[in-house]
Amino acid sequence: MTTRSYRFLATFIISTFIFSSPVTFASINFPEESANDPYHVGKIIYHRKLACASCPMSKTIIDPSMYKSVIERLNTDKDLMTALNEKERTAVAYYLETLFTPR
Repeated sequence: MTTRSYRFLATFIISTFIFSSPVTFASINFPEESANDPYHVGKIIYHRKLACASCPMSKTIIDPSMYKSVIERLNTDKDLMTALNEKERTAVAYYLETLFTPR
């Protein structure tokens, strides 16, 4: 009798793996604190509003030698100032500062 119940359990577990959606295994969940993390927010804003194909800095490649000038441009360049509000410029500046500062 116990062998039979183990067979049923094993069959149930195997069929669950076979017939379940592969999307459930490949989903990525970000922790809630990443929404408030200034690095994460700055990275998203930079890529969505400054570095996209039709964005003001789409052709600019930032390297460690020039990131400080890009941070300065955030507060002086009229195109960048209209593309981002003050909070977004601060988040992008934090992202660039953290990304390129030597560790």
